[in-house]
Amino acid sequence: MQNTNLKCNATNCAFNQRMECSAGAINIRGAQAVTTDETSCSSYVDRSSNSFTNSVNSVKTNTYNISCEAVKCKYNKNKHCAAKSVSIGANKAPCDTFNFK
Repeated sequence: MQNTNLKCNATNCAFNQRMECSAGAINIRGAQAVTTDETSCSSYVDRSSNSFTNSVNSVKTNTYNISCEAVKCKYNKNKHCAAKSVSIGANKAPCDTFNFK
């Protein structure tokens, strides 16, 4: 059911709705990152430790809603993501699209 260009594999995130992000906007952390594992989605909220999952709206996040602190990524353009499609990883919600310049 993926209809955006942002795929979220962090199924335990409260904003994950059928592999799509409903946070509205996200920020990728990892200012000094040189690998994917050094990045993370700051909007990630563990579904099991929060009670607001029923109030999550259905706004779909898209790549133009991504700010990015990973300045060493080739897709970072003035702290915004310029990738045509983005994938957020499963475990600690890293940016799997990160690509070191």
